[in-house]
Amino acid sequence: LLLCTIAVQSFVALTPSNKLQCVVSSRSRITQVQLVPEIGAAVVSAGAAFVWFSGSEERALKAKYAEWEQVNQARVEEMKRLAHIEPRDEPWKENELKAFDGTQDPDGPVLIAAAGKVYNVWKGRNFYGPGGEYSIFAGRDATRLLGKFRTEEEDEESLKKPLTMAERATLEGYLWTFKDKYEVVGTLEGFDPKDTAMW
Repeated sequence: LLLCTIAVQSFVALTPSNKLQCVVSSRSRITQVQLVPEIGAAVVSAGAAFVWFSGSEERALKAKYAEWEQVNQARVEEMKRLAHIEPRDEPWKENELKAFDGTQDPDGPVLIAAAGKVYNVWKGRNFYGPGGEYSIFAGRDATRLLGKFRTEEEDEESLKKPLTMAERATLEGYLWTFKDKYEVVGTLEGFDPKDTAMW
């Protein structure tokens, strides 16, 4: 009986001899147990009850998850609304970006310029916002810092040197990530493509 009620795959059938046959299959063997109809009916009822109670618990968990998902989606949409900024045709000046480094509005847009494009990286606020590991990139042209993978300011001697091919390749890796994750909201005034060209 135990085999019939807890088996992963099982079915009950009435044989020509009017005996109930419970067939229990597993990965390694098939077990057949002959049962009289009365006992077989009890097995089927018990199995149905077992499945019902298990299903009830599962349905409750699914309902809770659906509720959480709905609340979370509403929260994400609200965050998106608060952090939205209209893309603009007129190029951004670098000093304009400072107002969007995340310090003035904890829920607002966070802008980073890289290789001539301005990205709204609000989805990565934990990284680029105040207190984030890469907050130095926010509210500015971070092209050189990204290429050099630096999280501190360059000194005057370093600023005089163009990015090396290896640093430009590193920058390209960041740009691929930015393109996939963040919205472009404009271009940066004064950017020279030769500063980051790979060829």
